Amino acid sequence: MLVSCVDIRSLWLNNKDKFIWWLFDHRCVGIDEPCGNLGADISHIYPRSRGKISSMNKNKVIHCRGCHDEYHRRGVNDIAIEKLQARREEYLRSIGREDYI
Repeated sequence: MLVSCVDIRSLWLNNKDKFIWWLFDHRCVGIDEPCGNLGADISHIYPRSRGKISSMNKNKVIHCRGCHDEYHRRGVNDIAIEKLQARREEYLRSIGREDYI
């Protein structure tokens, strides 16, 4: 029997993580523009080191490994955070999930 990646993921994810994977349709939101690859990580827009805000669903996006690495390589500063927040909103609108912005 074949088991999809999504089925395996559901075995170990908590409900909040399942929601994030569903919200972004398991796709990478990209950094400057849509990437479209399957996601590999739940990324925090505000780094977890910034406290409670980082655990909120509105602070999370799905990134492929390449975009996640690139986001951190560029440096996570206030400008990068604002850009990724805008990217998150744009992506959710593009897939008809603007109610979750």
